[in-house]
Amino acid sequence: MIGDLQEFVDACWKDVLSMVNETAVYIDHAAAECLHWYTGDKAYITLKDAGAISVHELSVDNLRNVQAKGAKKAVIISTSKNACIYQNTLKLIIDKNNFEKCIIICTVNQTILNYTSVSPNCEENENSYDALKRDILYWMNDRTISKNANVTIMFKPIFVACLKKNVFVTPPFGNLTASDFEVLSTDSIFSDTIKHLITSFHHLFSYYNVKQDIYSLGKMSNYAANELNRFSTMMNKSNSRMKTRKISVIFVDRLLDLSTMCSYNSESILGRILCTLPHLPHHSNDIAVLMDNLSLKSEKCSLSLIVPGCLASNNEELMDILFNKKQEIVLLMLNKMLIDMSTSNESPKSHKILTRISVHSLEKNIKKFRDTESLESLSNNSKKLQLMSAVVQALKSNKTAKIEFIISLEKLILQNLAVSGDSSSVLSQFSNIIKTRITRGLDMENLLVLLIYLYALAGPDIKFSDIHENELKTALNTAIYEDIKNSSNVESTNELSAYYQTLLLLRATDDEATREASVKMTEQIMEMLHKTSLQRQSLKKYRQVINKSNPHNMAQHVGILERFVRDLLDRTSYMPDLGFIDTVPSLYKYLVGDNEVHHPCDSPWVIIYVLGGITPDEIRTIENIQKTKEVTSPIITIGGTRLLNPQEVVDKILLSYIKNI
Repeated sequence: MIGDLQEFVDACWKDVLSMVNETAVYIDHAAAECLHWYTGDKAYITLKDAGAISVHELSVDNLRNVQAKGAKKAVIISTSKNACIYQNTLKLIIDKNNFEKCIIICTVNQTILNYTSVSPNCEENENSYDALKRDILYWMNDRTISKNANVTIMFKPIFVACLKKNVFVTPPFGNLTASDFEVLSTDSIFSDTIKHLITSFHHLFSYYNVKQDIYSLGKMSNYAANELNRFSTMMNKSNSRMKTRKISVIFVDRLLDLSTMCSYNSESILGRILCTLPHLPHHSNDIAVLMDNLSLKSEKCSLSLIVPGCLASNNEELMDILFNKKQEIVLLMLNKMLIDMSTSNESPKSHKILTRISVHSLEKNIKKFRDTESLESLSNNSKKLQLMSAVVQALKSNKTAKIEFIISLEKLILQNLAVSGDSSSVLSQFSNIIKTRITRGLDMENLLVLLIYLYALAGPDIKFSDIHENELKTALNTAIYEDIKNSSNVESTNELSAYYQTLLLLRATDDEATREASVKMTEQIMEMLHKTSLQRQSLKKYRQVINKSNPHNMAQHVGILERFVRDLLDRTSYMPDLGFIDTVPSLYKYLVGDNEVHHPCDSPWVIIYVLGGITPDEIRTIENIQKTKEVTSPIITIGGTRLLNPQEVVDKILLSYIKNI
């Protein structure tokens, strides 16, 4: 049914699950994350219930000493477009086992894979799937005694993870972010990733048999939109099926509005959770919840042995609470949910209508529920208890005081920029904050997020004076120099932030080299900040994200997505910044007298996809806007490469821009 993205995801995974009976399943991280959300945190159980003998992580590091005992068949699910991964990982799997049959489920179209056979007697101009099949057969026949090896390679567009109704992310593209589009657009890896993305979208549209109207907002989005149009035109020449229904797909650049991404001032409880709790290992969108508070009193177990909880659920009510409810309402709803779950007379009960509950009270009630309920009751309500634990841990986090302080600084920056208009005092204040960061309890990662917020908020119309920028550069340079020197006392671990990992790579042998490294890093940070402020320079209507309707009102930060969706659902609004990729040649339109003006809402289904990721608050805002509109409005599905938290703007954009120093 058009408008139901879950139907497409169902079709993909049902085909895959029908193949895994009596097989060893190897699945990579991105595909596993898609399955994790599809099954509501039951990926492993789902594969085992479908008949899988064993399930393995598709990673060279974890396969060197792994053998799939008792399995003569293998199903390998890969989202990678890297030919070397297929050559190395698949060969290792085959060398370690005696498989007679291999099914390779590849999410990369054969036109994108660019795989070249390494086996003898390979043929010229062989397509990627045939070349890969040739190699696997060669490895299997070299290993298998029967010499009757069988290999099947098939394409499945597994790339969507539905978080809730009409909200999705694309785990295989979670790291797709352009910190410098002009540079990356000439990079073959970036180009191939975009092609992989748009071919996946093409197969999504083909499933529903719809024509697509393609729109874009931003340079990177325009590039992706043109690639989608080019590929769809090429593929449709060989497809004679009539397409009577339409869909509008709108690509939006994350870089146009980094200020929303950088803000800790979240009204969505999920936003606070993402800021405070760590991700599940190898996941971009779900977090790890400590479950020790639900361990029975009689059980003594090391934290390292307790499997973490998470948020993924097929319960729409739970996901709606995470995305759309404010903190006070969430606590009340979860406490009521806990009371309704209770079966024991000693469990939390309340006959009063509560209008307020604290996080400490909720935590106390969870522990009482744990101590009084049966194991069966705890098991049946496991997912709800995981969500409650996530909320409690997020709101009681030792990061809370720091986050509240950062939010106060965000508000100060916003009001100062709105009032002064020339940012004269903001940079001076910020330079002082950098100098006193230790006494204020702030790390450089926090300050870099705030700096990006400041420059992205200012945009192209608010200028910074050279004097104040030089003052800022001096403060930054000194802080980075001190951090590089102190990094020698920091142990290198996987838990280190991207900032400190960068500093460890810059660790110099003498003071002069350290000073030189800090100067170069500061220069590159400033260059990236200038690029950030100019991202909206080419826009006409969405140049600014600061809204101050009159001098007596406080200024407000209104993100581009919020403004755009309001305009989108108001057919009278002018949207000069929205690009339309016209698939009909202009000469033909002139000859037939086609002067139709296209609007995305002409289609019954509109997909908005943010290249670079989307925040929980943006999802909440868009869904709230939709609720105020007419029932005749189209279905709007909002998606992005991943769910974002403020720290990721430093890790994925700013520090990725830092070149070799």
